[in-house]
Amino acid sequence: MPTEILAPLHFRTLLNAHTYLIADFYATWCPPCKQIAPIYNQLSATYSTPGQFAFVKVNVDEQREIAGQYGVTAMPTFMLFKGGKKVEEVRGADVRGLKGVVERVGAEMKAHAHAAPIKKAEDVGAEKKEGDENTVSGSYGMTGGNSWKMSLH
Repeated sequence: MPTEILAPLHFRTLLNAHTYLIADFYATWCPPCKQIAPIYNQLSATYSTPGQFAFVKVNVDEQREIAGQYGVTAMPTFMLFKGGKKVEEVRGADVRGLKGVVERVGAEMKAHAHAAPIKKAEDVGAEKKEGDENTVSGSYGMTGGNSWKMSLH
């Protein structure tokens, strides 16, 4: 289930603790908000991932400061944040739009999870043999126009 936001600090804490966060800005008196709520809850159950993807609900009447900070003027409004910054918005009870945003994030997270592991610097260094030259120097320089070229020595 999505987390109900109780205070601006609560929102900022969750925003900073997750790579992605999607917020449902809603009002209890709003019929379209009630219509799309079960779909949002279902998406939350499927895609919510601790530390990676959080689903939250912001009652605009109780959390006016947060709603004002993000310029919410229509309910429901769904906002996607990545790294604490707003990257996308779906206004209204747009089921297709909401699902599209959430499924795209889900696919992106899956792609990163299956990426090849990155070698650590010490592992790369360990592969070198005794007596190998360990220093590489390089420089950046302009070559006419605006293209940078790097040369290694």
